[in-house]
Order: sequence, then C-alpha cells, then structure tokens
Amino acid sequence: MTSNAPEQLFGGTRWTVRDVVALIATIIVLGVVFSFWGWAMQVLSRVLGEVAAGLFYGVWFWAGLLLPYVIRKPGAALLGEFGASIVAYLLGSPLGALMLVLGWVQGLALELVFAWVHLQHWGLVTMLVAGAVAGTASFAVNLVALPAQTALYSSGVIIAMFWIAIISGAVLGGLVCKILADRLLTIAAVQRFLGTPVS
Repeated sequence: MTSNAPEQLFGGTRWTVRDVVALIATIIVLGVVFSFWGWAMQVLSRVLGEVAAGLFYGVWFWAGLLLPYVIRKPGAALLGEFGASIVAYLLGSPLGALMLVLGWVQGLALELVFAWVHLQHWGLVTMLVAGAVAGTASFAVNLVALPAQTALYSSGVIIAMFWIAIISGAVLGGLVCKILADRLLTIAAVQRFLGTPVS
C-alpha cells in the first residue's frame, strides 16, 4: 500500500486510487451537506441576522480542509472544495452559480496555505490559518459578488462581518476539521486504507 506519510509528499504529485476514492467520497458527502447548509444558512440569517449567521460560515470550508488533511496530496483542497460545490450546485443550492465561484476561490485559498507549508505540517496552527484564509477569501468574493447586499450595511458592520468570517473559518473550519479528521484517522479501517498518520 502506498502510504500518505508526510515525508513522502514533499514535491510529490502522484495520486493513488485510494486518494481518488477519498476525493469522490468527500465531494459527494460534503456536496450534499453544502446543499442543505445553504438553506440552513438562509434560515439562520433570518433568525439571527446576517452578521450573527456568519459565525456558522466555517462549515463551507470542510471539503477543502478535510480531504487534504487525510490524503495529503497537492490539489486536494481545490478539488475537494470545488467538487463539493459542484455537487451542491447540481442539487439546487440556493446560492446558485455563486456556489461554484466560492468553491473555486476557497479551494485555491486553502491550496495556497497547504503549499506554503509544503504539505508537511498538519498541526493545529496550520489548520487554523487555512480556515482563516478561506474565510478571508470567501468574504472577499461575497463583497464583490453581492454589492447590493453589502450596501445595506455600515462600514463598521462590514468590518465585523469580515472578522467573524475569519474567526468562523479558523474555529468552525480549521479546528473542527482537525478534530474530525484526527478521529477519522484513528479508525483502523481508514488508517489501513489511507496510510495517513494522525498529526
């Protein structure tokens, strides 16, 4: 079995059949989650308000955080995030085509962070930074793509939304995904299948 141990990944680009299986499973499962989450976020926005609902935004980054963490291959963040966004779009996400744009940009942002650490460091700091960067990228896309909605808020509220996106990305995205992925990698069957060590 080809191991996904970090020391084998520096500069490596070769994906295995197991990696592709993990990719397909991720984009299907989290694509369904993203589709439902789009509707859930609309409800949360109405109940809590747009600003407070941003606290739950980190869920959008799960595909681009979980997949690279468990297979540790270049391109995993982009393919996982964008692939899941395609599935969500096809399932009728209320975000429409914006779902695809967000998936692509968020995936690229996450990919840059993992490339920066050469796919070698998978500790809590890396995951927190990755989630925060994804939150920043996502906020920027929404700022540009939804100018009419942005115009409804004062500059102070927009700044608050920006920091909430970063915090949610770091905590609900990075922290939660690290906990989930570490738990997943302690399952014997998953460990044997992927060969990825717990960080």
